[in-house]
Amino acid sequence: MRGTHTTATVTKSATVARKADNDRLSRRDAILDATASIMIEAGCAAVTSRRVAEKAGLRSKLVHYYFATMDDLFVALYEREEQEYFQRHLQAVNSPNPIRALWELSIHPLRTRLAQEFISLSNHRPSVRRITTRVASQIHDINTAAIARYLHNLGIDLKEYPPAVISKMIISMSRLLVREESMGIEPGHAQVHEFVARWLKWLDKEALTQSRQGSEL
Repeated sequence: MRGTHTTATVTKSATVARKADNDRLSRRDAILDATASIMIEAGCAAVTSRRVAEKAGLRSKLVHYYFATMDDLFVALYEREEQEYFQRHLQAVNSPNPIRALWELSIHPLRTRLAQEFISLSNHRPSVRRITTRVASQIHDINTAAIARYLHNLGIDLKEYPPAVISKMIISMSRLLVREESMGIEPGHAQVHEFVARWLKWLDKEALTQSRQGSEL
């Protein structure tokens, strides 16, 4: 009986511990989600522990319990978003048309707006700047390699269409569009989207031609 009682006590303690861990993770995620939401809606300058707590439905002291400084909070959110972004990014570069997939990923308004806020933070927070530098370098390298492989397979001259330039154009142009649209500035945007759509359609035709030629061999 004593052994049974001891086992039951241990099991109950483990269950309580798991619940406590889950609660801590849930509150931590709620704080990160609230921070991301505020950054997207009002910008990084609007993020304060009190505002994050209100958004998360928690007491403000809990924000400081999980994140001692605002730097800790921003870095934790950035690292979480970085992991999720790289997963989406790898899916894009491994798609049938990585250029189209990368463009569609980059013009996503919420994700791109959040990325822009992290870049803004990088100007005066070294801890955030280090992540931005790492992410930007990795993303550009991944983009360039995927674009080069895709265009090469289509028989397109890489000197005429440099993959590194296309990578930079996708990243910079998408950020410009998202930033201006968030400010209500839209002149020229329709023409940009139409131009990109025509170019992507041309690439699709080139891919189809290449596929047909390959099947005839």
